[in-house]
Formats: sequence, structure tokens, C-alpha cells
Amino acid sequence: MDPGVIAGAVAFVCGYAVGTLPVAWLLVRRRTGVDMRQRGTGGTGSFDAWRAAGAQTALLALILELLKGAVVGLAARLYAPQGWFVAAAIAGCVVGDAFPLGFRRGGRGLAPLVSGLLVALPAAGAVTAVAAVPAAIFTSMRGSIYDAVVLIAVPVGLLLGTREWQSLVPAAVIVAALLVRAGLRRRLRAARLGPRSNAMMVDAPAAGIPQNRAPWDS
Repeated sequence: MDPGVIAGAVAFVCGYAVGTLPVAWLLVRRRTGVDMRQRGTGGTGSFDAWRAAGAQTALLALILELLKGAVVGLAARLYAPQGWFVAAAIAGCVVGDAFPLGFRRGGRGLAPLVSGLLVALPAAGAVTAVAAVPAAIFTSMRGSIYDAVVLIAVPVGLLLGTREWQSLVPAAVIVAALLVRAGLRRRLRAARLGPRSNAMMVDAPAAGIPQNRAPWDS
């Protein structure tokens, strides 16, 4: 087997191991005793911690999730300079954050993606952050606009940041993880709200956000 493929697979697995660390869930559980998996928040990421434990806990959880991506990106960059290798490690972290082993629901994957790219591949991180973060906030990470931005920004950012066509492989994995997680959250929200939710599934956030709910949350 091609040594490059093996190296990329190892980087992905290592990134996944870091990404699966449920830092937001652990923080909320320690501070409030609440198990976000049973609370119906829709996930166990930092944004879900907003509804479960408030803004202060959510902010700390977000910082920890950003650190996950930054650590993975920096470690991969120090180990090997190839952009595709770094992208493979970050892709593993994103997948691990969105689909953590042993947790039915994970985070959104966007925080470790942006921080990992900004630290290890600044050009790719800048493109992704400038395009995806505003779209995520504006659309509450749901709808066709968010999907389209993710579909374009991630591969374009990685190509510009690495100038290596091999980075399109981890880019595809990242896009799939973000879009599948967003789709699962949409279905969960629709099931929770019932038939009336069909009228609310738009590309802009709904008005009347509860006090203890993140503005970008679904």
C-alpha cells in the first residue's frame, strides 16, 4: 500500500481520537450535572451547552473545542509539512467532533475545523472562516445556503491553502461530515417541533429566540 495513504489514514485516526473528546458534555456535566445526551438539546457541542448551562459555560466549551482543532492542526503541521497530511488530520478531528464514538449526537464540527485550519493552514482557514462562519450564524447552520457555502468554501479553501489536489479527499470528508450532521439536526428539530416546523425550516434564523438559547442554535 502507498505509504502516503497509510500516513494520511494514521493522521485521520489520530485527529478523530482528539475530536471525539466530548469537552462540552464533560464541562456541562461537571458544572450542572446535566447530561446533554438526554436533555434533547440536539447535540453535545459547545453551542448545545448554551441551552443546557448558559452562555458562560458555552463560551468555555467553545474555547476548548477550538483548542481541539488547533492542537490537531499544529501537531500535524509539526510532524509533516504536506498540506494534504494536515488536512487529513483536521478532517479526522471534524468527524470525531461531529460523530464521537459512544455518543449518539455530537457537535457541529465547525469550531475545530476553523481553528485547525487557521493554525496549520492559514490561507485555507481564512477562506473557510470568512465564508462559513457568517453563513453558519446567519442560517443557524441549516438550509440550502449553509449547505452551499460549506460545499464550496471547504474544498476551495483547502486547495488555495495547500495547492495540492490530494487535499480534495479530506475536503470531501469534511464537507460530508458537516452536511450530514446538519441534516441530522434538521430532522431532529423537525421531529421535536412537529408538522409546524415545516413552515419554520428557512435559510434564516427564526425570530423570538429564548433567553438561554444561542442565536445560531437550531
